[in-house]
Amino acid sequence: MKEAPRLDPRSKLIGILCAIVIVMTLRSCLTLALCVTGLTGAVFLLSLGRQWLLFLKGLLFALGTFLGIAWVAFDLQTALIASLRLFALSTAFFIFFQTTSPHSLSNGLVKMGIPYAFAFVLSASMEMVPMLVRRASRIRDAQRARGIPLDGGIRLVRYLPALLGPLLVQGFKLADELAEAMEARGFGAPGRRSRVELRFRWIDWLVSGGSVIALFAFLVFMGAG
Repeated sequence: MKEAPRLDPRSKLIGILCAIVIVMTLRSCLTLALCVTGLTGAVFLLSLGRQWLLFLKGLLFALGTFLGIAWVAFDLQTALIASLRLFALSTAFFIFFQTTSPHSLSNGLVKMGIPYAFAFVLSASMEMVPMLVRRASRIRDAQRARGIPLDGGIRLVRYLPALLGPLLVQGFKLADELAEAMEARGFGAPGRRSRVELRFRWIDWLVSGGSVIALFAFLVFMGAG
């Protein structure tokens, strides 16, 4: 994970929320395409191109399916607008989570007044989901080596317990280990202190203020138009 230089997670969170509002407000293919182009440029500017291309493998399939369903249900223009909006939102979230570690996001949320328990659950989920995905991939490879077909199709439904069973067992083990570690470290004890102290610097104020001003100007422009 590549941390965006010198940025507090709170400033990045404000920026991503403003970007989401702008993307959801755009209603033409041209403006959404320009937004996607800008976000794509940001991906490569942050040296996230390789990770983004891997991310696109799954995203393009989902977008193609979504485009087809929306085209049948509505019309081509509506389907294109919805697909571009989904692509822009997915790219924005990709940038945010690739440049923000779960730990720093948790600290930022706590600084914003979010209860620590909620922030911890969110950060733990962000860390455990990729871990479970990797373990599911290893289980699938191990079962395929034993001759169990888990390549997809109708047969996958029949042999799905061979994948889900071991995955559930490992998931419960991970949860149990996490609970023991939390208890050993006094989770929930009063007067909790963090080793990392977040502070807003000039660049954070610049990013946050610029995002809010850009959002306000955009909404005024859209209202005037």
